[in-house]
Amino acid sequence: MISEKLNLWYCDTFVSQPWQFFFLVLPLVGAFLYGRDKKRLGWTLIGIWIAVTVSFSALTNFVFSCNLD
Repeated sequence: MISEKLNLWYCDTFVSQPWQFFFLVLPLVGAFLYGRDKKRLGWTLIGIWIAVTVSFSALTNFVFSCNLD
């Protein structure tokens, strides 16, 4: 079971902060590089973004309980 301190830290640090919106720069840069014929680097950035986003979504939905009411 997740301790209450860890749960509170995760919710305060990752869920309630706007850093996730700044993280959207990765797929945009990846798409830009893909258009400039740097396809491998572009797909790498997009893949990293997908992996991190899915990981944080899984943690938020299944491991931690963040009630923002």
